[in-house]
Amino acid sequence: MLLESGLNFTILQPTAYMQNLLAGWMLITEEGVLRNPYPVETRLSLVDLEDVAEAAALVLTKGGHTAATFELTGTPPLKQTEVAIILSEALGRPVRAEAEPIEAWEARARTADLGDHQRATLIKMFRYYERYGLIGNPKVLSWLLGREPAALVEFARRTARG
Repeated sequence: MLLESGLNFTILQPTAYMQNLLAGWMLITEEGVLRNPYPVETRLSLVDLEDVAEAAALVLTKGGHTAATFELTGTPPLKQTEVAIILSEALGRPVRAEAEPIEAWEARARTADLGDHQRATLIKMFRYYERYGLIGNPKVLSWLLGREPAALVEFARRTARG
């Protein structure tokens, strides 16, 4: 519909946000556990929302981006075990990756009053991650920003400092 509309457009497609780690930050910092409802071997590319915001501002204020689609990622694909190692380094304490059954995640989400539609949508996403991961290449974001995107270790250190 967008392509057929005749409107000028630019599409930004960010990968998973580094800030998604904040949902489990207490478990990560207090118990040293990175828990996700998909296997620890799942490879995800991550991006810092601050970099996405900067890229969006550039695209909105600088010409030449009409009809472009930009996949935005800040990291190469990382296994969850690799994410845990990076978090360990940034926090100065061991962090291990742990897979949580989707049913256990859903039960917690239900008690947190996450609606049926939101839970179903997230479960579809988690099952996709389990099968395919979510991989991207940071070169596009580097080009847009004119610098390297934030590294996960930078995000973790910044978050730990509060």
